[in-house]
Amino acid sequence: MKKSSVNKTVSKKSIQKGSKTSGQTTSLKNNYLLYVTMFALFVTSLMVLSPIRNNEFITTWDDGIYVVKNQLLHDISWKGISNMFSYGDDFQKLINNYHPLTIFSLALNYQVSELTPASYHTTNLVLHGLNSVLVFLFVFLLSRRKLLPAAISGLLFAVHPMHVESVAWVSERKDVLYTFFFLAGLISYLKYLEDEKVWKLVVTLVLFILSCLSKAMAVPFPLIILLIDYFQRRKFSGRMLIEKIPFLIIAMIIGFMSVRLQATSAINTFETFTVYQRIMHASYGFVSYLVKFINPTELSAFYPYPAITTSGELPILFRVAPFVCLVVAGLLVWLATRKGDIPRIVVFGVLFFFLTIALVLQFFSVGKAIMADRYTYIPYIGLSLIIGMVTDLLINQKSKMKYQGFALGAAALLSGIVFSSLTYQRTKVWKDDITLWTNVLQQFPDGRMNFIYDKRARQYIQKDQYDAALADYQTMIANDPRDDKALESMGRIYGQHYRDLGKAVGVLEKAYSINPKNPAVLKSLGVAMGMKGNFQRSLDLLLQAYSIDKTDTSLVRNIAASYRYAGMNDKAIEFEKLVHH
Repeated sequence: MKKSSVNKTVSKKSIQKGSKTSGQTTSLKNNYLLYVTMFALFVTSLMVLSPIRNNEFITTWDDGIYVVKNQLLHDISWKGISNMFSYGDDFQKLINNYHPLTIFSLALNYQVSELTPASYHTTNLVLHGLNSVLVFLFVFLLSRRKLLPAAISGLLFAVHPMHVESVAWVSERKDVLYTFFFLAGLISYLKYLEDEKVWKLVVTLVLFILSCLSKAMAVPFPLIILLIDYFQRRKFSGRMLIEKIPFLIIAMIIGFMSVRLQATSAINTFETFTVYQRIMHASYGFVSYLVKFINPTELSAFYPYPAITTSGELPILFRVAPFVCLVVAGLLVWLATRKGDIPRIVVFGVLFFFLTIALVLQFFSVGKAIMADRYTYIPYIGLSLIIGMVTDLLINQKSKMKYQGFALGAAALLSGIVFSSLTYQRTKVWKDDITLWTNVLQQFPDGRMNFIYDKRARQYIQKDQYDAALADYQTMIANDPRDDKALESMGRIYGQHYRDLGKAVGVLEKAYSINPKNPAVLKSLGVAMGMKGNFQRSLDLLLQAYSIDKTDTSLVRNIAASYRYAGMNDKAIEFEKLVHH
């Protein structure tokens, strides 16, 4: 009897010991898979976007201002850093943005490699790899530590072609940097919800501030953490609202600063478009971003506003878009009333997407583009996690629905493979200015894009490809015969590089007849007249240019030279002193 009892006891202990060992093995296995998946995502993101390390700066589009000519990068002393963070100085007004932390990160690159593009591109690439891991961790915690939805979401983020612009363009360092702190903040908030320890909320607030200092697009963060409360079925309370107040205050301050800076030039006046046109623009952007999440083809570094039809209307796609948005909104409201995990996931994901992209849907139009690939960098996380979480839920069903889950998972994996190929090719489009703008002009070869032809032409001139530059300016004139800037550039090419003063003067005279107050035209025509020996006309034109722009030192030198040739040495000396002064 005792022997039997002992055997039972031993057997029970053995079972308990075995269970403990099994649990430890399972835990170790899960941790192993977790770390392997994160490492795989990081490496995959680096490999798929690796060609950007060989790319140049895009000097005709912000890289020239943010990096190449940015004197703030040269000084990382306390005074230099203070200049980066000082709100409202001349430089900040020039770039119409307040993102001092991004400028500081670029300054660190400059200290390491000065103006070697590979250093800046590699930093962007590493940040994107880290962001892919953070997306994985965010969805992992949000889904209550499920590996599959986190892996799918992380993969779609890492390799999506729409994210190339944010990584391959050095000036968009602000995208990858603000996203890093934004995601870290969301992860910190999820950790806070586990035990509601105040120090974790403080960490979340600090990360949010760092995100805002990297890019003002971080301001929807308070709304996203409220959305997380909804998703986690957190019980509504006064504390839940009070803890959001510091976040909302910071968001309002950063939002005000950003609007104040951009209002100087970047934001178009409200009268530029009617309210209905603005609704169509915003709706078209919303629908287009949804479509490009699934079908990221025909991508462009620049998407112009639509050309008005002959009847004075916007194209049909723009007129239909508001109704599509109404349908999406209706479905969202209907899903919000349904029980179950899938409706909640879809509502959360779509609202995550909308709240993080709403500010750039161009209802209040900023700049010349109606949409941009870079605007989807964070918003697409919401759409990606829908696919990941729904796949996981369906696979774990005991009904035939699990086969639909396997099909959705297979589709996500196939999309990841296809997206990787598209992304790898897309990075090469950002090789340099000429390659980038050529790609844009292949998609929009019309008069709306004259300023893009000008960007490419200026790069052709820098590379001594004058025939190609001339062809671009001729296209601009064909699109707009009264483009005095294009005519002036043509005149300079004929005069300086082809030494054909006859053609140069002819083109410049035409530009002068169109706009006699363009200082560049006055200067170029004045120089050409001087080269032809007509010093009096040269002086008249150069002095007219000087009355408009007294900051151009080369213009002052030309005036002094013209006075010399005209035998007016006293006047020549007067202007020569201005140059030295």
